[in-house]
Amino acid sequence: MNQDSKARDINSAISKKLVFSAAEVCRLLKINQETLQAWENEFPVFFAGQTAGGQAVYRQKDILIISRIKDLLEEGTLTNAGIKRKIEEEFGLKTDHIPPEKALATISQIKEELIELLRTLEKKQKKG
Repeated sequence: MNQDSKARDINSAISKKLVFSAAEVCRLLKINQETLQAWENEFPVFFAGQTAGGQAVYRQKDILIISRIKDLLEEGTLTNAGIKRKIEEEFGLKTDHIPPEKALATISQIKEELIELLRTLEKKQKKG
């Protein structure tokens, strides 16, 4: 089955709903939950939203992106960075998404620097 017919099949399957649970995405694309989570971390070009109850939900466009990632990984001709660039190009996306662990580390570092600055200012205030 070529790329166009796969996309048509997926478009047909998703055209009746606006959002899908992670389980529905996995069933539709024949992948497991761990794979979906790993791809979401590795390829920040799609994002799960959340319901009020905290359940992950994906839009139609997200499913198309995930499907394309799957196809490109199966082809095995591109690196993960190459896949990300290809997805950005094909779907007109630009991601400046910082991985959460890197953002948290940066925020923690800034917090420590601010605490140290506060201590320095407090010492100067006590002396003066």
